[in-house]
Amino acid sequence: MSEVLAVSERIAACFGINAARALAIRPLYEAKLAVVHLEHSYDNGENTIFLPADDAFLVMLYLVDVDHRDILPNGARTPLKTYSRGSTCLISLRNGAAISVRGRFEALAVHIPSALFIELAEETGEPRVDDLTACRGIDDQVVRNIGGALVPMFDMPDEVRDTLLPHIGLALSAHLAHRYGRSSIQHL
Repeated sequence: MSEVLAVSERIAACFGINAARALAIRPLYEAKLAVVHLEHSYDNGENTIFLPADDAFLVMLYLVDVDHRDILPNGARTPLKTYSRGSTCLISLRNGAAISVRGRFEALAVHIPSALFIELAEETGEPRVDDLTACRGIDDQVVRNIGGALVPMFDMPDEVRDTLLPHIGLALSAHLAHRYGRSSIQHL
């Protein structure tokens, strides 16, 4: 699980956070999710966050209202928008990503390697998910409820937490694959 902790530290560092609470989840075989509780105050104007390219997806569940804008690959900035508490953003990290954040920021960031969707397809016999539909500021009650279940896990004893986390990670992955998954192979 040390590689998941390294992913967690890398995500936290991108947001300018030295030490963030993190959970490592192995829902099926080898692929592992990283859940990072990010909390920071960007009081000195807007701060740019660059997330490096990775064969993974990032789910952000905002725990407070957050003001940010996307920075497009050409450097153009989208209008500043308030993402409300409980809303979700889902992005591919295949080409990296960048945002600019202002004010108080608190979110759960879930790093999901693409390999997990390969394992999920092998386990279920369903077509492999090649990509997820990108979403910004959506109200996804399932993600919000799973995030609500994850928050207290940071403070649970290891033996309790480690028993529950694989099931929660599998539920989240299955939901994302079902609701947002795109495959080059269609169901017959």
